[in-house]
Amino acid sequence: MLHTPPRVPRNARTAWTLTGLLYVLFSPPALRAQEATEHVPGLAGKVLTVNGPVDPDSLGATMVHEHIFINRNHPNRPAPTTATRVRFYLKPLTMDMLGAVTMGYPNRDNLILGDETTALQELADYRKRGGGTLVDVTSIGLGRDPAALRRVSKATGVHVVMGTGWDTRALDPRDLEERSLDDLTRELVRDVTSGVGNSGIRSGIVGEIATAGNPPTSVETKVIRAAGRASRITGAPVSLHTDGSGSGRTDAMLDLLEAEGTDLGRVILGNCDNLVRDLPSLTGLLKRGVYVEFDGISEFHILRQAATAAHVGDGIVELIRLGYLERILLSQNVDQKIDLKAYGGMGYTFVLEKFVPHLRGKGVTKKQIRTLIYENPQRILTLAAPKPNR
Repeated sequence: MLHTPPRVPRNARTAWTLTGLLYVLFSPPALRAQEATEHVPGLAGKVLTVNGPVDPDSLGATMVHEHIFINRNHPNRPAPTTATRVRFYLKPLTMDMLGAVTMGYPNRDNLILGDETTALQELADYRKRGGGTLVDVTSIGLGRDPAALRRVSKATGVHVVMGTGWDTRALDPRDLEERSLDDLTRELVRDVTSGVGNSGIRSGIVGEIATAGNPPTSVETKVIRAAGRASRITGAPVSLHTDGSGSGRTDAMLDLLEAEGTDLGRVILGNCDNLVRDLPSLTGLLKRGVYVEFDGISEFHILRQAATAAHVGDGIVELIRLGYLERILLSQNVDQKIDLKAYGGMGYTFVLEKFVPHLRGKGVTKKQIRTLIYENPQRILTLAAPKPNR
């Protein structure tokens, strides 16, 4: 059973937000970890949700890579050009269109999760099926909505941890090119210590940080370095979008984080599903101390993925045998309408309803399942003590 998140006294919340804001406005460019966290007493050892800090053991079953509100119609996404495809692209998504969208026909409405009533229904269903916490890693500029996240969290009793960061594949890079590393770091730190904008609603994880360059471009390098610095300064974990291959790009991202003094034990590598078919590459990453996240297991794999849920299940069994049980995370990565139960998808419950029984059938014990969906998320989401500048 979920516990009600502890209430932070109003005067404490006000002081926390005000001092954090003053810090951001008047701190020197070189952020100092001790100063950044002196104004946030007791944050280390807690999980920071949109309703404030909670004890890790209150999270329950946790999916660590989801999107509750997101708009993926970003400037870098190509739109169709033929009249027939344009007409389909511009139509509101209806049930008769689901087959075509599933097959890959682009539809603008499908890429928007913005209806609060639908979100309430989907989260209520997740809670009913045993879910306790969702991590929304929607990046800055892609429809992140702190106030709406707080409303649906309060209404359903599902804890929500909100992310902060940039997806350089989706955003126009010119703004990021013009901003300094210190400026980007300052925004990430502010989102964790003070809140997004003037909302007072704080992020509890740095990410999703997504890049495409191999090696990372200069802008991507700056974004990754800012994420690493913010993690070190605040104690928040980092969630990376990877390319799901053993190309070496992920190692390059980890090298940049490590150069900033980031603890790689506080880093999540998302989109690792396809790597279960390349275990040497996957275990090579695990040897660096990171968490690996399988978050595409509920997708239509015949159409979209090289690795199916069955492949991921086999890979997890082998990783457990190799001693990596405590470094595995599971999720569904809901990020479009056809992923929702309201539109024929599996919603936020595929792991709990389908994948856990699948793993049990492969011999994964109840205790090991608890480690995967309770203990591992609790450990990575718990804010660490900040580290001073190196």
